Formats: sequence, structure tokens, C-alpha cells
Amino acid sequence: MRLSRGFQIFRIVFRERYREPTLELVLPTMLVANIFLSAFYERGNFSLLGVVLGFTPVISVAETLAFALGLRNVIFVTGDHVYKGSIISFLTMPVRREILFLYIYFADVVIPWALWLVTSLLYSQLSGIRVPSLLLATFTSGYFFSLNVVFLLTILLKSPGVATLTSMFVLGSIFVFGGALGYYQLIQGNTSLLYLSSFSNPYVLWIADSLGRNLISQIISGVWVDGVLAVLALLFAFFRFRGLEP
Repeated sequence: MRLSRGFQIFRIVFRERYREPTLELVLPTMLVANIFLSAFYERGNFSLLGVVLGFTPVISVAETLAFALGLRNVIFVTGDHVYKGSIISFLTMPVRREILFLYIYFADVVIPWALWLVTSLLYSQLSGIRVPSLLLATFTSGYFFSLNVVFLLTILLKSPGVATLTSMFVLGSIFVFGGALGYYQLIQGNTSLLYLSSFSNPYVLWIADSLGRNLISQIISGVWVDGVLAVLALLFAFFRFRGLEP
């Protein structure tokens, strides 16, 4: 049975990013890495704190790996094509540019996130450790916000090296200074301002909430802001991609 032309093009995009043994290494590593969740979960009465710590980026190997894989795809595969001009060969393929963008975005950004989500839910089911859906949504919104910003910067700057440095500076500044600001506001007891700053580093709020503070509404606000910013960054990246010269 002959495959459709669109599927053939997507298979080219997919295989370029996930050559063997990428998936064979990533999937079991993400699944097994969640063992740290059990270690944190066993800390006395701090069950929610253990889950939050187990799902905090950098501490969580699975989340860090998903972000690193998406970053690699966006900057050093798609970005390298834009930098070297080899993106022209994709733009001249018999497929609409909007569809090609969806293929590239799905392979670069969505698949790493889907691998993380599937392995996290599977481990949660097998271990019996309940993970709050809002905690999953927190990483999801932050992941897409971060990767969409990187995607946009990669297309705008057209240089993998410059895009890497700029992305790390922008995202690092948001995460570090946002976390410091959130921590300062918690100490001062000014939780109303957290509605404005929670999007930059909601994990500070998650830790405080797991220790007895009621900050769910502020966390939800941060998730929504991250989601809106992610959509805006994606739209800008889409329009810039459509404007690339063939």
C-alpha cells in the first residue's frame, strides 16, 4: 500500500530527529527516572511535597530530558537547516507551508512532551502515587512557553549558537528572577502580587502550597499566563516561518 505524500514528508522530518537509538534510550530513561518520585514521596507526612519535588525541573530527570530533547530538535536540527539554508529543500516539497510547519513543530516540540506525559502517567499508575493534574499542567504550560520562545528566537536569529545563548539568557532570567521574586513576595506575605509573577516560576508556589499555604488560585493564574504566552510565541513563529524565502 502506497503511503500518502504528506505522511512520507512527515516520516522524513521524524526520522531526521529520532534516529535509532534515540527513542530506545529516551523512553526507558524517562520511565525509570521517575524512581526519584518514590524516594521523595516516602519522606514522612510530606507526601504532596515529595510529589512536587519529584516533578520539579532539573530535579526531575524526565522533565529535564524532555526539555533537552525539544531544545536539541528546535535549535540544532530545524535551526541548523535555517542557518545553512537547507530548509529550502523542505520548503520546496509538495506540501503546503502551513502543513510543513505543523510537521516540524509536532516532531520538534510535541513528541518530547508526549513521551514525558505518557511515561509519567504510566509510572503514576504503576506506583500508585497520585500526581495532581494541575502539577502536570504546570510543567506542560511552562514547557510549551519555553520551547515556543526558543522556536521563535531560532527562526528570527537564524543561528544555532546565537539562538542558544539568547534563549538560555531569556528563559534563565525569567525562571531565576521570577523564582526569587515569588520567594520574596511569600516572605512578605503579599500573595496578591503572585498572580502577576507566578507564571515565571510556579514551582516556588507549589513548594509553599505543599507546606501548608493555599496558593492554588495563584498557580492556576500562572498556568494560564504561560499558556497564553506560549500560543502568542507560536503564532509569531508560524508567521515568521511562512515568510522564509524559498
